[in-house]
Amino acid sequence: MTHEASMQNSDQRRLTRVALPDHPRILDTHSGETVGQLVNLSVEGLMMMSPAAVTPGTLMQLRIPLQRGDASVEIAVGVECLWCDASDASGINWMGFHIIDISDDDREIIAGLVYD
Repeated sequence: MTHEASMQNSDQRRLTRVALPDHPRILDTHSGETVGQLVNLSVEGLMMMSPAAVTPGTLMQLRIPLQRGDASVEIAVGVECLWCDASDASGINWMGFHIIDISDDDREIIAGLVYD
């Protein structure tokens, strides 16, 4: 790994994340099927848990219903899977995704959740 890539990874890990204890469902935009549950979220990425593993490098279009105060909102994101930790005895896989496509409005919604 180059020094630049190492610095970028370090910077990404320092981004503020918000843990979502209610673990909202994450939906595939095209099929409408639930692909997992949201664990945490930042303006650059998210972590998901799911019984089904996603291969690193996979691109996905996702919809994520969220609670923002008293309002229900839904964000749409294009993501790339960066890593997947295979399931243990629980049968749950843990995956990290980088957000590669998001509207300005949806990015503001995430920023509001993360930094409020």
